[in-house]
Amino acid sequence: GKQYSEQFQSIYTRLAKKNNIAFLPFLLEGVGGEPGLNQPDGIHPTAEGQKIVAENVWNVLKGLLEK
Repeated sequence: GKQYSEQFQSIYTRLAKKNNIAFLPFLLEGVGGEPGLNQPDGIHPTAEGQKIVAENVWNVLKGLLEK
């Protein structure tokens, strides 16, 4: 249920903070659930969706590379 999901999700956030590691909470932010950004299977991003996924990852990685 909701409580389990919230507790499960918070584990990764806490581990990332505790171990000082980069964390991307949701890889498909801005893509998941958007029909125009996903292939007909509803799971895999289209080329446009992949650009957004790449940007999501880059937003985390660039901070690591600038240090």
